[in-house]
Amino acid sequence: MVEVSELAQSPFLADIPESDIQQLAQIAILSNFHEGTVLFQAKQPARSLFILKSGAVLLCFPSGRALVVRQTGQALGWSSLVSPLHYTATGICLADSVFYEFRNAELFDLFRMNTPLASRIMAKIEAVMQERKPYRRRKAA
Repeated sequence: MVEVSELAQSPFLADIPESDIQQLAQIAILSNFHEGTVLFQAKQPARSLFILKSGAVLLCFPSGRALVVRQTGQALGWSSLVSPLHYTATGICLADSVFYEFRNAELFDLFRMNTPLASRIMAKIEAVMQERKPYRRRKAA
């Protein structure tokens, strides 16, 4: 379990009520990965949502495009909550990195019990999806 006060500092969870952050903290795992570690791989089953606490991740999309994520609080692995539950990019740690990890089975259980939280998180995921949409598509020739 992660400390509620620590998780509440994440920009991704900025407007989430403290009572919901308490529930998220109960299922969150603080995960550490070394530079060069493949966090997840495109087209593989998506099992976790990650929120970057520190470090940097290179997202490599099958389109041939790439994006570096280094801003604290950025969500990675949102595919774990969106059908067909396969990652849309490969994430590689560019530095030693720390994440708040949420396994999708536990998130789905929490969302079934707390639909307002599910709606808030999915709205945030939708914003991330829209932001990264250009990277998922091939550049026009």
